[in-house]
Amino acid sequence: MQKKRILAFLVAAGLCFSLTACGGNDGSSNSTAPEKESGTDTSNAAADAPAESGDSSYRIALLMSHQTNAFTNAVSDGARAKAEELGVTVDVLDGKQDPANQASQIETCIAQGYDGILVEPISVDAIVPAVKTANESNVPVLTVVQQMAQQDTLAIAYCGGDESKAGKLQMEKALEAIGGKGNIVVLYGPMGSDAQLSRKAGYDEVLAANPDVAIVFEDSANWTTEEALTKMETWLQTGTQIDAVVAQNDSMALGALKAVEDASMEIPCFGLDAVDDALASIAAGRLKGTVSQDAKGQGALGVEVMTAYLNGESIEPKNFTECVWIDASNIADYTE
Repeated sequence: MQKKRILAFLVAAGLCFSLTACGGNDGSSNSTAPEKESGTDTSNAAADAPAESGDSSYRIALLMSHQTNAFTNAVSDGARAKAEELGVTVDVLDGKQDPANQASQIETCIAQGYDGILVEPISVDAIVPAVKTANESNVPVLTVVQQMAQQDTLAIAYCGGDESKAGKLQMEKALEAIGGKGNIVVLYGPMGSDAQLSRKAGYDEVLAANPDVAIVFEDSANWTTEEALTKMETWLQTGTQIDAVVAQNDSMALGALKAVEDASMEIPCFGLDAVDDALASIAAGRLKGTVSQDAKGQGALGVEVMTAYLNGESIEPKNFTECVWIDASNIADYTE
């Protein structure tokens, strides 16, 4: 299994938590408690009951953009584990990739008296009005995995990966593999999401320094294997020369890889997130590489920083997990 990685920027060292048990859980009816599945897509993972992590004086809501793949499930798992360790309660809510639904969830959490809200924004802009309401109600909001518009003024902090850095590292490795020249295709996450924009910013920086590389096709596959498979099949059918596939997450990379393999072709595919299926594919000599940003660590860090804030501790506005490239050369360090 993937090793625990050291977080790049920690909140104040030696956090000390002395919480006494005095609270319970009465999360909203659209809370979810999905179990982590090992497959790349887990579309049936979401349940209808809130996820509890102990009894405590703090109740924290974790609003995920969706709970349909291994990465988002791992973030939730990490948050639950850290909550149990610290003695706080975390309820996980599934936004189902619906920005309006997520905004409504924030308002519901305010009304239900949550002490803090962690949110992975589906859209950088859509949650702004609801977060402003949270600020007015003195309910702290912390973004995880992805950032929001007006991040520095509306959210107390961000906990997650450095998305631009991860995108830059991924593109550098992909272009290195093809000798710095050729045709590539790019699969994006939901357009306008923070991860899509930030990872693309990293791509653009690398591509600007490599004029012999051309993007011949690019489109969103919305983080999903199925959409990536379909789009890659269509691109391959054009007969256009494609030298590499760069996908903004592993689910899409694995979908593109299946299309390549079904066509009996050899085109290197590169992912991002280091989910279990991607690591297994690298170990099998199929997927060429991925970037780890410690999915479980992102969820854990969000709970840790929010709890510190609620305890009156000083916190950092940006808290990043480590960014690591994984390929055939070091895959043994990340698998059993």
